[in-house]
Amino acid sequence: MTESKMRRVVSAASATAVIVFVILVVALVWQLAVLGVKKSQAEKLKAEIAMLERQKQETEDEIELWQQDWKIEERARQLKG
Repeated sequence: MTESKMRRVVSAASATAVIVFVILVVALVWQLAVLGVKKSQAEKLKAEIAMLERQKQETEDEIELWQQDWKIEERARQLKG
């Protein structure tokens, strides 16, 4: 193999390696960006779940109080009548 052919082969191999490296770096950056977005969405969903669980508990407490009041009023009507 002549020296000029060897240089061309080395140059082509180097260029190919650089292109592959750049593509891999771009893919890595893309994946990190997607990961960040998904992590943010997961945190928002966790916060929403916590809020909904609080609302559910508050509603259950209100229902329980309403039932207690209703039972007291019903008992009072029974005693009165």
